[in-house]
Amino acid sequence: MHPDPESPLVEAAMTLLAHPWIGDARPGPDGRLYVRPDRSALAVRPVGGLVAEYLEHWGEVYDWTYTQDDARHAPDLDLSGWRASDTGRPLPIAHMREWIDHTVDLVLATGPRWILELGCGTGLLMHRLLDHVDGYVGTDVSAAAVAALRARDLPRSAITQAAAHEANAPAVRAAIEETGAPDGRPDCVLLNSVTQCFPGVDYLKAVLADAIGLVAPGGSVVVGDVRDARLLNAYALWVERAADPSADDAELARRAADRAARDEELLFDPPLLARLAAELSRESGRTVRLSVHPKTMTDDTELTRYRFDAVLRVDAGPPPALTRVAWTSLPGDDRLGALKALLSGEPVHVHGIPNAVLAPDREGAVAPSRLRAAAGPGAAVVADPRDPAMLGVVGPAGAAAEPVEGITGGTAHDPFAAFTRRRLQEISRAVLRRSPLPHRDIPIVVEPPGADPDPDDADEATDVQRRAAERAAEAVADADAARLPGFLERLDEAALLAMACTLRPTGVTRGGATADEIADTLKAAERHRWILRRWLATLARQGWLARDAEGRFHGLRKVRRDEVVAAGPGLEAGGAAIGYPAETTRFLLAAMNRLPELLRDEVPVQALLFAGDDMGTADGAYRENTVNRYLNAAVGETLRWAAGRAAGPLRVLELGAGVGGTTVDALRALTGQDVEYLFTDVSRYFLTLGRERFGDRPGVRFALFDINADPADQDVPPGSQDVLLSANVLHNARHARDVVAGLGRLLAPGGLFVFVETCREMSAILTSMQFLMSPRTGEPRLDPDDPRNGDDRVFLTREEWLDVLSGAGLHPMFTLPGDDHPLAATGLHLFVARKD
Repeated sequence: MHPDPESPLVEAAMTLLAHPWIGDARPGPDGRLYVRPDRSALAVRPVGGLVAEYLEHWGEVYDWTYTQDDARHAPDLDLSGWRASDTGRPLPIAHMREWIDHTVDLVLATGPRWILELGCGTGLLMHRLLDHVDGYVGTDVSAAAVAALRARDLPRSAITQAAAHEANAPAVRAAIEETGAPDGRPDCVLLNSVTQCFPGVDYLKAVLADAIGLVAPGGSVVVGDVRDARLLNAYALWVERAADPSADDAELARRAADRAARDEELLFDPPLLARLAAELSRESGRTVRLSVHPKTMTDDTELTRYRFDAVLRVDAGPPPALTRVAWTSLPGDDRLGALKALLSGEPVHVHGIPNAVLAPDREGAVAPSRLRAAAGPGAAVVADPRDPAMLGVVGPAGAAAEPVEGITGGTAHDPFAAFTRRRLQEISRAVLRRSPLPHRDIPIVVEPPGADPDPDDADEATDVQRRAAERAAEAVADADAARLPGFLERLDEAALLAMACTLRPTGVTRGGATADEIADTLKAAERHRWILRRWLATLARQGWLARDAEGRFHGLRKVRRDEVVAAGPGLEAGGAAIGYPAETTRFLLAAMNRLPELLRDEVPVQALLFAGDDMGTADGAYRENTVNRYLNAAVGETLRWAAGRAAGPLRVLELGAGVGGTTVDALRALTGQDVEYLFTDVSRYFLTLGRERFGDRPGVRFALFDINADPADQDVPPGSQDVLLSANVLHNARHARDVVAGLGRLLAPGGLFVFVETCREMSAILTSMQFLMSPRTGEPRLDPDDPRNGDDRVFLTREEWLDVLSGAGLHPMFTLPGDDHPLAATGLHLFVARKD
């Protein structure tokens, strides 16, 4: 039923739509009004109304804070606002001095001459950095802070009132030029202890975009004193336990969960920062590397426990190759002494050091302050970006940064959504109170932007996502998923060694050569040369190879054949122990050892994948490893859910079914359901295999289908399918947008597009499975207009896939795994979208 156009609900909705911050207002069947913010109110550029109000709130908070005199200990030591969360009392002055010194040392280690600090506050850092640089520009939203710093008339400095997103504003650019920065570009952009006040991740990305775009080549962006989102629950529990040590564990957990949910600051972790930087790197063409640093102060406070510093190096030259040494391999009776000895030699990264502040019970745990003292000034104490409880030491310090593309996942606690809901509720009620309409007390529900307009559909999306996630978790309950990212890193390391060893005969360890010259020397087949170009890009990104302005590669890290061989032992057993099939690991290692022949097209990768007609390797690659068990279980549950709401037989078209790795779980989930299941592939071999495995299932048919051909010519009518299903197939599209749009037309209204895709490039896949993706000789691999064509990419990012779906009229419902799940590190994701 539709509401009466004359009803008070409709009249109230029309009244609310007149407000510029409200983009949609609809009566619901439950007597409530469903309101969504207008996207312009959430925009960062130009700043929308809700964003501006959020920033003004924090500006008022700091204006009030900086006018208080109770924490101004000296003109250069105003600690206003710095209070301990567990006691409410001011943090000790000695501890705050150590906190300042730690950050100053971190900034000076980047070698700055011209600094732009966004959010300089009372100048705690500025006062101590100014004597070490040629010019310093400080900005802040607080008029009180700006006025106080201007009154001091500090030399070689310029102070201006501006928000963090205004780094490119005329007043800020003029201030930078006033200090004499070459080309008007600082070589260090500093954001310290300010990101917690940002209105959301989108705002953070916009600020980072300005910073990365503005900083001089070889410069740095320092993002300091960030609260780690992964530690929010631990922080909340720590505060609650300090407030009431006598409370039992259950009560403390309840209070902590409530405190964490109510936290009003933006929190994120290093992987999210890396992900944003990687996106900006692709958009800007600038290379970005990241190092993460723990707080190394001696006192145990929330600043030491739950915060990190990050340094983004922009367009810096490749660091020296590092020898990786495990902390546990050092003598247990004097590991710190052994560490000092190692740091006096060749470049080294000692990794896997448990942080005694966060993991005191782990064997070999050391406090960051003790590591700092042992490492000395020439080395960097780093935090593992993937695990906040693990540390490392890198010497020399300049080699600590790693490519942001290799750090996946990311978690944030973003309070801006809650702020938006609260403010739109207040605004809606105020608008209705001022109107002459009856029923001014109509219940109002604020939805996120882009939400499905039907509340029932939104509930359904939540339901299927919950069911799919629960079923996926059950499927890998026996696997140690947290150890999988580390295992995959070892596989990728072996692949990098194999790439470098293969390139050694080309001479790029010494002189330079272009990609074509390298391909000619290796006698690479024409159809595989795109893979070689991806190797070169990967090695350069990882710092194993340098590329000059003319596009010539040189300085390849020297790798011996025995290093490649030594990387293999233990991987099969190590993978099998965490649910990664030994057959698959064996195949990947076999491919790494046959790279010259694979590149020359003398050995087809299919011969290794399907050796002796053994399907165990293929099953392991497509089904039996931990991440595919997780994803295939989620696929099956999604199809079971779809079958339960279908009016007739569930019509499923599986694209590129291959060896049937996903088909097994899909059909198992549909047991007992009325289905019309069309198993398709571009290969007759796989169709024959499918008939052998699934031919006895009622309702299953088999047919050839090519995603790159016109669907209208392949006997599948438009609107004839309830579900389109594929697993690691869509990246074979020559033009992703056109292919998805064409396939989407095969769905009936409300139909689901369910697919699994790899969203990041793994080196171990680049040396094996990607040979399957080379086109036939003389055929193009990608359409010239496909965005991947310019850099020979195979995979789209998760964000790019979501954009492709939306552009095809397919509403994204959910993706799995979530960013906080350890399997997110694999880069494999399930996408579920519904046709509008």
